[in-house]
Amino acid sequence: MNHKERVLKALNREQPDRVPFFYWDVPEFGVKMMKHLGLETRDQLLEFLDVDFRWIEPDYIGKSLIKGRTKTDIWGVGYNRIKKGKFEFWEATDFPLQDITDPAVLNDYKWPTTDLFDFNSLLPKIDKYKDYAIMTAPGYSSPGLFRIIQRLLSRESFLDVIMYHPKFFKALVEKVMIFYIDFIERFFEKAGDQVDFIRIADDFGTQSGLSISNDIWEEYCKPAIEAFTAIPQKHGVRLYMHSCGAVRKLLPEFISLGATVLDPIQTRANGMDPAGLKEDFGHYISFCGAMDEELLLRQGTQQQVKDGVKKLLDMMAPGGGFILGPSHKLKVETPVENVIAMYEVAKEWKY
Repeated sequence: MNHKERVLKALNREQPDRVPFFYWDVPEFGVKMMKHLGLETRDQLLEFLDVDFRWIEPDYIGKSLIKGRTKTDIWGVGYNRIKKGKFEFWEATDFPLQDITDPAVLNDYKWPTTDLFDFNSLLPKIDKYKDYAIMTAPGYSSPGLFRIIQRLLSRESFLDVIMYHPKFFKALVEKVMIFYIDFIERFFEKAGDQVDFIRIADDFGTQSGLSISNDIWEEYCKPAIEAFTAIPQKHGVRLYMHSCGAVRKLLPEFISLGATVLDPIQTRANGMDPAGLKEDFGHYISFCGAMDEELLLRQGTQQQVKDGVKKLLDMMAPGGGFILGPSHKLKVETPVENVIAMYEVAKEWKY
């Protein structure tokens, strides 16, 4: 059984030879782990862990986005390289549309276009990973709406703009959607049905509940997801829905939109107990993640991690419909040994 077959069998509510594995990290952790293991490439890292997924994206062919310890993404959001203790990471520091509420300004803003990407570069990547479950990569190739707008406005201004400047917000939504609909069309014009999942990535929840109202979901979020998935679903591509936080109340909505998988199951958020999710929704959607990143992987001992994996798999894996992965991006401070222990004990676990 190859990696793709293993994943698809689990999603079909069957029990494969072992539970499928997913992996998600901040880049700095990946670098740390590769150095620890003496590996040179990310593919080597994923192979070492026996991860069943690979993600792809078209090559970026625009001008360089990084200049020393600063960078600017394709949306114009600026970042600085921050060092805290012995760890370094990129932090958003420049929000180009902060304090702007006039829709006319958006017409003169330099919006990204899909000409920044070489979509022909997808084809050799699809061929390289044909035995894996292939999904659109996190980042530019995983369409989102609010996560992009939050970076343009700043997190502090985001809700204020939604509430008090709806015309500006609606115009901003339209600009982001224009880019992504064109991106998706060009992506799947090349990829067709050879990609297994389109990953839609937005965060609709906090630790305590939803971060959006029903009206906001109906007016902005749901139509955007429908637009982003229209072309992929014509090719039979599955919807891999990503949202952190307490999103239990949105599960029926995700299912109605055709979501096959929900990720990453942030188990410490309200209502996100894995056993309850499986009992109530496991016949309709599969779950990916759920291995506590915050306390177990980041702060636990190796034995606590191993015990946690066994408990989670005993609860979620029988009958299929589950993919093991962290409940959030692996942070740079996470002990490498804990991550290795997670995957090693999962390989030994039997249905």
